[in-house]
Amino acid sequence: MSTLDELKHVWATGAPGPAGGQRVEPAQLLAITKARGARQVNRAMHYFWASLMLQLIVYGLLSHVFIRFWGGLGVQALCLGGALLYLPFTIVLLRQFKRIARASPARRAGGASLRAGIQQQYDGLRAFYRFKRGYEYLLIPLSTALGVWLVFRLYVPGGVPQHPTGALLTYLLALLASGWAIQRENRLHFEQPLRQLQDLLAEFSH
Repeated sequence: MSTLDELKHVWATGAPGPAGGQRVEPAQLLAITKARGARQVNRAMHYFWASLMLQLIVYGLLSHVFIRFWGGLGVQALCLGGALLYLPFTIVLLRQFKRIARASPARRAGGASLRAGIQQQYDGLRAFYRFKRGYEYLLIPLSTALGVWLVFRLYVPGGVPQHPTGALLTYLLALLASGWAIQRENRLHFEQPLRQLQDLLAEFSH
């Protein structure tokens, strides 16, 4: 068992320290707490970077189609609508994750300030997760419909009007795939880290 694992065991059980009953220093316990908090926040930050890159790609594709079909008011209106649909999500994503990054446990020195930092990260992550779950009920169906329409408009002769069955099947399959991916994403990057951070905060009150 590593020293870090031994210290975790000491903290959790109150057993003697790793060196034959040697007292565990507060600095060691703070280091453990920082590591545990940072590990959970890093899982959420992985989502942040992946989501930000995906949204930049979406904005880039919509801009490309907007310019390519210059003068086609219908296509351009849909491209603008798609960008406006994603914009609130992007703004909230940047604000909340900036707040989470500023409250990094690595910047906290004492126990009280460390707990405050973890609490801020927990609150920021929970607030964004609540917004995400609610907004995606609007974002995913509309953006999927927009994507299907544009794909059929650009690459399928006749577009959606002449291929309604194919467009509907494509839409439903894309919606199911998105739902599965989002459910897995929420569990991995939000529900599990939030549960671990909540457990960590509870240990401060023991």
